Amino acid sequence: MVSRFRESGKSAPSALLRTSIYCAALAGVFLYLALARHEPLYSIGIFAMFVLYLAIRIYSARRISGIMPRILGQYEPRVAELEARLHKIEGDKSTPTEKEPTA
Repeated sequence: MVSRFRESGKSAPSALLRTSIYCAALAGVFLYLALARHEPLYSIGIFAMFVLYLAIRIYSARRISGIMPRILGQYEPRVAELEARLHKIEGDKSTPTEKEPTA
């Protein structure tokens, strides 16, 4: 799994970044055409790039949402152990031991 992230060409974050850049560049081209030619119909291309960008993000989020419960379940016992340690440490700090003053 680690080797998958070492190869930047195959990792999901780099692919999402690359498609985001492509969508932004294409939207920029349509914006330029709309402004340079005074033709508002090119704004449909900008909207289409926005919809494509959202579709890619939603697809990626749905794919990741299927993986996350398995990953969280794998680390749940460790998280519970760390929370128990934290509560124990916080409990020790809240009850300081005070010595009786001797005169």
